[in-house]
Amino acid sequence: MTIRKATYLETQKILNYSLIVMQESTMGFVKPSQEKAKFLLGPFLSNGGYYLVYTKQNVIQGWVGIMDMIDNNSDEPIGFINEIYVLPPYRNLGIANKLCLTVFNHFKAAGCKQVQLNVYAGNPAKKLYHKLGFEDVSSLMAKKL
Repeated sequence: MTIRKATYLETQKILNYSLIVMQESTMGFVKPSQEKAKFLLGPFLSNGGYYLVYTKQNVIQGWVGIMDMIDNNSDEPIGFINEIYVLPPYRNLGIANKLCLTVFNHFKAAGCKQVQLNVYAGNPAKKLYHKLGFEDVSSLMAKKL
């Protein structure tokens, strides 16, 4: 098992999953499209974001997109997790947990005092995030008319 920064070719492979990741992670709140994927991932990658991959026997089993940024509320440097994804055959093996712990160590070493991520209501990954110590900060609420 290895966790390391994705190569350019691996990043391109990850980007091929963007519509699937968008569909699963947004719990159906967002209709996936190539335009939305480019709108979301373009700034992430062009502003210093990158992926760490979890590989076993040179096979990518999961990844996490990360970047350093400034928190809009506190003006403090923070680590931001843009995306965590584990391919279906490798789920429930602790890969997302290992990726997150690696990210925490990375951001701590970089001087960040906090890590943030966004998660949609109903996403089962939220249980893992709570277990890892994430706390709810705000909620976007909606009412259909």
